[in-house]
Amino acid sequence: MNIDINILPAELRPKALIDTKTFALIAVILLLGVGCFYFFHAKSSSQADIANMQTQIKTAQQQTVALSSNTKALELISSINQLKATKQSYDAFVTSRVLVGDALDGVYSLVPVLVSVNSISERGNTLVIAGSAPSYTDASDYARALDNDPRFTLVGLPSFSDGTFSLTISVAPGGGR
Repeated sequence: MNIDINILPAELRPKALIDTKTFALIAVILLLGVGCFYFFHAKSSSQADIANMQTQIKTAQQQTVALSSNTKALELISSINQLKATKQSYDAFVTSRVLVGDALDGVYSLVPVLVSVNSISERGNTLVIAGSAPSYTDASDYARALDNDPRFTLVGLPSFSDGTFSLTISVAPGGGR
C-alpha cells in the first residue's frame, strides 16, 4: 500500500488550470451570451415581419380604395353577389325536392326475393309501400334494408296482416340521389 504524502505547503502545491466554480461561471456567461443573441435575433426578425405585414396591409388598402371607386368593379361585385344568392336559392330548391324516380329505383333495388311490392304512394317526402310477404320477418327484413340505406329512413314499424304489409319511409332531401 502506497501512501502519498505531500509535504509541500499549500501555496506551493500544483493547482488545477481552472477550478469548478470558474468553469461553471464561464459556462453560464457563454449560455447567457448565446441566449441574448438568439433573443435579439428573434426580436429583429419579428420586427421585420411586422414591418413587412404593415406594408402589405397598406398596399391592400390602397388597392381596395382603387377598386371601390371603380364603377366596373362595383358592377362585377354586385353581379357576383347576385349569382351567389341565386345559387344558394337553387341549391335549397334542389335539395328540398324529392326525385321520385331515384327514390323508386332505390326502393325496388332493395326488395328481397320473397317480398313483392304491390303499390307505392307518395305523401310529401314520404313513401308508403304496400306489398305482400310470406311472413312478418321477411317484411321487417325489407324495412331494415330500407332503413340501413342512407337515402331512406323508416318512419315506423311495418304493419303486417294476412300476408300483406305496409310501411312508411321518409326519403332524404334531394330524393336519395
